[in-house]
Amino acid sequence: VLDINLPSSRQYEKIGKVFEDALKEFLTESPYPMDMISKDAEKREDLVRKVASKLASDECRYGALVPLNPFLGSEEQGSGIYNFVVATISAFFDNDLLNSVRILMTNAKGSFGLCVVSSLDSHRQMCFAARGQTMSVAFYPKKHVILYGSEQAAVKAAMDVDFPGPSVTGPIDCSTLNVDSDVLRLDLDDVGGEICLVDWGKNQYKTPAVSPLNQHIVPQSAMNGQVCLYLIQESVMHQPDLLYHRMTKLSKNVLITDLKDDSDDLILQDIRDIPKVCSAIQDDWMDIGHKSSMFSLNRLTAWNLGRSIKERLEQYASGELTPCANRVDILLSGCEVSLWLAEQFASDLQKSFPKLRIVAISSNKLLGLYGQEGISIPTIGHPISESSLNLYDSITIIVSHSGGTFSPLGCSSLFQSKTKNIFVVTSEWDTQIGKQLRSFDNQDGITMKLVFNSRIFVTGVGMRPAEPCSVSVVATHQLLTNIYEFISIVILSDERYRNVTGAVVTLKDLETLERCNRENIVALEDIVGADTAGFPFATGEDSTEMRLREAGDV
Repeated sequence: VLDINLPSSRQYEKIGKVFEDALKEFLTESPYPMDMISKDAEKREDLVRKVASKLASDECRYGALVPLNPFLGSEEQGSGIYNFVVATISAFFDNDLLNSVRILMTNAKGSFGLCVVSSLDSHRQMCFAARGQTMSVAFYPKKHVILYGSEQAAVKAAMDVDFPGPSVTGPIDCSTLNVDSDVLRLDLDDVGGEICLVDWGKNQYKTPAVSPLNQHIVPQSAMNGQVCLYLIQESVMHQPDLLYHRMTKLSKNVLITDLKDDSDDLILQDIRDIPKVCSAIQDDWMDIGHKSSMFSLNRLTAWNLGRSIKERLEQYASGELTPCANRVDILLSGCEVSLWLAEQFASDLQKSFPKLRIVAISSNKLLGLYGQEGISIPTIGHPISESSLNLYDSITIIVSHSGGTFSPLGCSSLFQSKTKNIFVVTSEWDTQIGKQLRSFDNQDGITMKLVFNSRIFVTGVGMRPAEPCSVSVVATHQLLTNIYEFISIVILSDERYRNVTGAVVTLKDLETLERCNRENIVALEDIVGADTAGFPFATGEDSTEMRLREAGDV
C-alpha cells in the first residue's frame, strides 16, 4: 500500500479546470474541430504545449498542482509536467471503452472472463474480454437479443423463448441462404486472449464507435447489419478479414443439442432418462435405427481412434519403438467424477493389455506439472514428473461431461504441442474442449482433414441442471464400454498387435461383455422404473425400482 495521500475529487476538478480552460482557448484560436485535433499528431502536440505552459506557471505550480507534487518529477525521468499532460490528453482522446479494456488486459495477470460497460457509452456498446476463462456471445437477429456468458449452454437460453414486442418473422429450424438471419454464437479466444466490442449504435449515432487509436480495426457486421463487432486478438498480429468462419450456428444445426425442457423434478427426470440415453448410445454404435447426425460422429471418431492405435502398434511391431518405462501409450485425464470414470476405464484397459502403459491422471496435476504461463508446480506425493512421463504422440483421451471445466480445457490446448492424437468424451458436440480440438485440425481452413479427423465422442446427455450426478455418469460409463470394446477388437484383429500388447482379453470375453452390455438396458429399465422412451412404468407394476423404494422406507 502506498503511503501517499491521493488528491481529493475537488482537487482533481481544479486540475481539470486548467485543462478545460486551455482546450477552450485552443479551440477559439484554431479553426479545427475536436475530432480533427484528436486524429492529428501535430495539433495534439500544440494542445499539449499550451496546457503544459499553463500548468508550469507559478499560479498553477503553487496552486492547483500542489496535490500532484509527490507524483511529479523531472522531464528526464519521464514524470515531469509535460509527460503528465501528454498522458492525460492521450487518455482523453484515446481511452474509450475498447482501449481501456485493452490496457487492462495488457497489464493484468491471471485468467479473466469480463463484461465491461462504460456510463458514457452504455446506450450503444459493451465490451467482452477473455483470457484463460471462456466467454461466448450469441446473436438473435429475429428477436433483437444478444446473450453472453461464460458457459456456452447459457447463451442458448433464448432459442425456445418467445419475446414480447415485434420480431422478425421466419422459421428458426429450416435453412435459408441468409446466414446473418440465423442465431450465431461467437466464442472468444480464451487461450491467446481476445477482446470484443459490441456496438449497436452505428445506424443511430454519428460519432464513431471507437477512438482514433483503434479506428484501423475493421468492424465485422452481425445481426443483418444491426451490430458491429470490433475484435482484438492478443495472440495474433493481423485480425481475420471474415468473422463467419469462427461463428457457430445455433439454429438449423443438427449438431447442436437443445436445452432440456423444464421439469418439476429434475433429479427424477435424469434418472428416468438413463435407459433412453444408454440405449441410444448402443444403437448408434451398432448403427441400429440411426436418427441423430450428432451420434453418427461417434462412429467416425472411433474410426479415427482406431487409426491412431494401429499407427502406434505398427511402430512397436516394426521395431521403430521399443518398450520404455516412461513412455505413455494411452493417457486418460479428467477431474472429479470424470477422473474416476477415466481411472476405471484405464484400469480395465491396462489389465487387458499389460504390455502397454495406460495411465489416468488428474487434469489439475497435468496442468500444474506442465504449467501455464511458464509456471510449473511439482506433483509432490504423486509418482509423476516430466521425466517419468513421455507423452510424445501418446493417445490422449480427455473425459469431461461439461467439456468446459478449467483444467481439462487447459489440457486440451496444452497437449496439442505434445501429441496429435487427442480425443474427448463429453456430453455434446458443441463444447469448449470440442471447439479446441476442432481448431487443432482447422488451422489451414475448412478441409476434408477436419471431417475425417473427428476427435469428439458424445454421450448425447447435453446440459443437465440437476446437481447430483446420475445420467451423466451412467452415459459416460456406457460410452467408455463401447470404446473399450472397439479398442479391443482393433488389437485382437492382428496377431502382431496381440503380441506387442500382451493381450489377455479374448474374442470370447468380448462376446460375453457385449451380451451383458445389451442386456443391461433391460436391467436399467427395471432399476429406474422407466422404459427406453423415458416414460415411467404404470403405477403398481412390480419392478426393482419399487422394491428399492420400499427398502428405503424406514
